[in-house]
Amino acid sequence: MNALSNSIPTDIFLTEKGFANLKAMLARKQAEYAEVREHRQVAFELSGDGWHDNPEFNRQQQMEANLNHLVKTLTDRIAQAKPLTIMDGNRPIEQVAIGSVVNITRYNLNTDEELNETWEIVGFDETDVNAWQIGYNAPLAKAIYGLAVGDISEELTLGNQVWEIEINQLYAKKPA
Repeated sequence: MNALSNSIPTDIFLTEKGFANLKAMLARKQAEYAEVREHRQVAFELSGDGWHDNPEFNRQQQMEANLNHLVKTLTDRIAQAKPLTIMDGNRPIEQVAIGSVVNITRYNLNTDEELNETWEIVGFDETDVNAWQIGYNAPLAKAIYGLAVGDISEELTLGNQVWEIEINQLYAKKPA
């Protein structure tokens, strides 16, 4: 991956924590899937497999299909994921990229409100707003990805508000 690329990576990059979280979610969904399969089989044995004869069988069958799809998606994501190591002191500081710690000002174009925030750009779907970490595939990260200090993003709609985002600073280390 070219750290100075302006485009959002199409590969799935995950930190060690992201891999662990994804594997834990897969294990939970696999257990839930097994339980739904058991319930579906019981519903089938009790009164047939027709939707008109057995709405509970139909409901369990739909839940099974949805969970099967989710388990496959998670399994594929784990198989495709590439490891990502973020090291303090060696973070991207020329442009916003995965691993960047970036201070931004968000300008609300609806209300003229200004918010000053510092975010760490982390792996795919690894957003943790309480830790001020945002996955590189999140809308806010996509809007600022590849920008340099002093750049202003294109307009971004978050919720029902329209924002412009200015890049104030990129840090080599997480600020204390």
